[in-house]
Amino acid sequence: MRFSAGWCERLCGVFAAALCVSLVGCGVGISANGSLAGGALRGHVHGGQQPIVGASIQLYAAGATGYGSSATPLLSSAVTTDATGSFSITGGYTCPSSTSQLYIVATGGNPGLTPGTNNAASALMTALGPCSLNGGQYTLDPTSFISINEVTTVASVYALSAFMGGDATHVGTSNTNAVGLANSFAIVNNLVNTTSGAALATTPAGNGTAPQAAVNTLGNVLASCVNSTGVGSPCSALFGNATPVGGGTTPTDTIQAIYDIARNPANNVSALYALASATPPFQPTLSPAPNDWMLAVTYSGGSPTGMAIDASGNAWFTNAVYGGPYSVSELNSNGAVLSGTNGYTGGGLTVPTGIAIDPTGNVWVSGTGNVLKLSSTGTILSGANGYTGGGLNKPQGIALDGQGAAWVPDFGSNSVIKLDNNGNILSGASGFSTGASSAPAGVGIDVAGNAWVGNNTAQTVTELSSNGSVISGSGGYPTTGNFSPGMVAFDASGNVWLNTNLTNSQNLNNVMKLSSTGTQLSPAGGYPNCVSPGVVGAYVITCLWWDPDAFAIDGAGNVWGEMALETKENGRVPNPMFYTALSKISNTGTILSPANGFTGQTLLGSGGSSGGAITSTIAIDGGGNVWVLFSAGPVAEFVGAATPVVTPFSLGVKNGTLGQRP
Repeated sequence: MRFSAGWCERLCGVFAAALCVSLVGCGVGISANGSLAGGALRGHVHGGQQPIVGASIQLYAAGATGYGSSATPLLSSAVTTDATGSFSITGGYTCPSSTSQLYIVATGGNPGLTPGTNNAASALMTALGPCSLNGGQYTLDPTSFISINEVTTVASVYALSAFMGGDATHVGTSNTNAVGLANSFAIVNNLVNTTSGAALATTPAGNGTAPQAAVNTLGNVLASCVNSTGVGSPCSALFGNATPVGGGTTPTDTIQAIYDIARNPANNVSALYALASATPPFQPTLSPAPNDWMLAVTYSGGSPTGMAIDASGNAWFTNAVYGGPYSVSELNSNGAVLSGTNGYTGGGLTVPTGIAIDPTGNVWVSGTGNVLKLSSTGTILSGANGYTGGGLNKPQGIALDGQGAAWVPDFGSNSVIKLDNNGNILSGASGFSTGASSAPAGVGIDVAGNAWVGNNTAQTVTELSSNGSVISGSGGYPTTGNFSPGMVAFDASGNVWLNTNLTNSQNLNNVMKLSSTGTQLSPAGGYPNCVSPGVVGAYVITCLWWDPDAFAIDGAGNVWGEMALETKENGRVPNPMFYTALSKISNTGTILSPANGFTGQTLLGSGGSSGGAITSTIAIDGGGNVWVLFSAGPVAEFVGAATPVVTPFSLGVKNGTLGQRP
């Protein structure tokens, strides 16, 4: 948030806000969310590097009545760009509140063609963020310059796509997900400098690599239409190739087109890539055409092994290098480090294996023989040695229920240990039994507060009541097709999803779906998330026999998981290379990702035949961003790729919104 304190705010810092609002000139009767006239703004509109003359400028506040709801136009009369593409808004608008999220749109205009030309297909935007108190009024920062071009449009639409209704006038959220929308507005600044209009190579916090070449390439694709009359090719080619497959509506302007590309990133990739001119205005660019049009930001630091997203959209990670040091790291929703150089340490943290967040925001970590609890600011709450006893030996994960109790599947004691929110053992001296010698490897909590435990060696799933009674029978719910369940997750319909921890040809890269009563809904062996694409270029690509160790379910019920592929050069048999990509399947098992998966132009997790970075955790936040954690590599954030989901999961359990869009 850009901020310039006015004299009222400085007085508030001295005398406190309650006194300030009673002072003449400080806004008598204006609450923290009251509205006041906004200040002057200025900027310019360019198509490529060419000023757009006569473009119509409108300032919008995002809607608050639902996803894709109508935004509120703030200017009673749109302003127009001059002969240099410049515009000035002289204060003729009112911020609905200090938390309103604002964006600016430029439509039409002449991109340097014959006088009198108006390209009605040109629509460009820049996400600006919240109003704040500047000079005694709620406004955007009047000292900031605003650039509007194709690159700012790409960054803004991708970041906000989960909240858009498909065009420039429909950007909004529900009244319960203002945090997700605000975080998504902030992510724009990880992709582009909205003052200069240039795509970024490094995020402002300095620890992230932005997809500069991909953003520029998409900007160049849009520029082919923006820098035309808008009639016929290249706009018709852009709109035709951006149209969603299966009867989607053909876009009529460039904002609609890039929205369709963002929501369908595997659609007509090569044809869209070819639309950029031979001398594209934005550099550097991708070469050759990418695998997909996903945009991924990667963040460095630590050796993360587990991940959880809190209610503020912050991402928490466990770090475990062999032999230590061990720590917990926290990034804000924009990827900036909140936990210091070395992360949060102490409290007996040893070889952390799982991390989860309770409904009040406390962070729980399972380690070797103990469980730690940290406050939302990283303070150790579980003493010098963590919570111990009750059979804790070799925990394999952790989940929190709606009351803040922790459930820990323990491989060493072959049981599930339950602790209350203060760390007291509720499951006796040896934990709750899951029925047999089962090697429990994962746990999830449903909206009824029951715990579902994946039994790795028994190839079953056990359902336990909140007091540890077995609901699923002594043997648990069976899974077919030689399936060894590990991770457990739930969709909004209460269906139970499992991964497999067993490598074999029958459950290659698969996930399994059960009803809330344990009936198997997926085929024997589960739904595949990978289909071997065969020969691609000079390489033969096949699906590896790899565990889908990581998957997450978004607010639309789509399953996002790991896809592992092996490549061998055609005609030779050198050491094979493999990489892991991001897969997407529908709630009914249809593969929605391309043959190579989604990579976001990163090919993250690539490595030789002897090893490499494997996906260890996937999580989705309230902005629809997909966070992918690689065990020997960086953290990737796929911007706006999914449908938002309630975080943390325990809050979804508590409020009955598990797996739902917030």
